Amino acid sequence: MGTQIRISREDGSLPCEVCGFPTMHVAQVVADDGTVLGRTLVCTTCQRSKHRPEPPLAAAAPPDEVPTG
Repeated sequence: MGTQIRISREDGSLPCEVCGFPTMHVAQVVADDGTVLGRTLVCTTCQRSKHRPEPPLAAAAPPDEVPTG
């Protein structure tokens, strides 16, 4: 099944820096056997609207060759 993200309903939430809604939570990253691997911040509003991060634009990458003058 892989790792899971668990958000406690009892813990409070903070305003998200991206969307501004008070839906930023400290979540636990949990392995299949129940071991807590770590913690991360998760915004439940932003996560619903963004399925996958967008890849960086190729135009924003530095050019391979620089013209000489």
